[in-house]
Amino acid sequence: MRPSWLESVGIIVLAVLAFGWAELYLPLNESLNTDVLKLALELKNTRQTIKKRGAEIPELEREIGASSSSVADLAGKFASAFSNDLYLAINTTANRLYIRKGRKVIRAADISTGCDDTLQRGNRKWIFDTPRGIMTVWRKKEKPVWIKPDWAFLEAGETIPPLNSPLRYKKGVLGDYLLDLGGGIAIHGTRATALLGRSVSHGCIRVGKDNLKILYDSVPVGTKVYIY
Repeated sequence: MRPSWLESVGIIVLAVLAFGWAELYLPLNESLNTDVLKLALELKNTRQTIKKRGAEIPELEREIGASSSSVADLAGKFASAFSNDLYLAINTTANRLYIRKGRKVIRAADISTGCDDTLQRGNRKWIFDTPRGIMTVWRKKEKPVWIKPDWAFLEAGETIPPLNSPLRYKKGVLGDYLLDLGGGIAIHGTRATALLGRSVSHGCIRVGKDNLKILYDSVPVGTKVYIY
């Protein structure tokens, strides 16, 4: 029985594909030392991924814009709410401190804020972050003495001494001045001035010597501190 014309065409197409496979695909694979079909599939997947990421860019831009607007709005609220009072604004992301009066920036300074690291020993756990929110300068000290907490000994691999041990009292670590915000958080000096502008503290706000002097002299007890 003779094949129909459709069957003949099918046989010819199969023959051409087989010829192409033998003459083009296999030599190309050998010359490139890779699987061409697999490579084509990977390229297709890569293009799809790029297309997907490209579609996400507008949404990311909107989120960034919203975040920027939130920060600007927050700064505006500070200014409008306390236009007649001196206050401090602390940006923990940029590690910048501002002495402000309304919308006017009296002084700006690089600072170091909490590193957000965690230390855990047994059932005890410390999180070294700078709390966000509204605080108040409730007292100021000159020549403050650092009372070394338990975590400082553990971090250094040392044995924790009794609460009244002389080993806990360290002079000069906090700089010349301290503005106490309560809750174990303070604005004070630092020996690590090269790290100002980075999030490396255990929660307190570290300030350089000159800016700390200005803060101590110009910021009275009772001043509001906005940390964001």
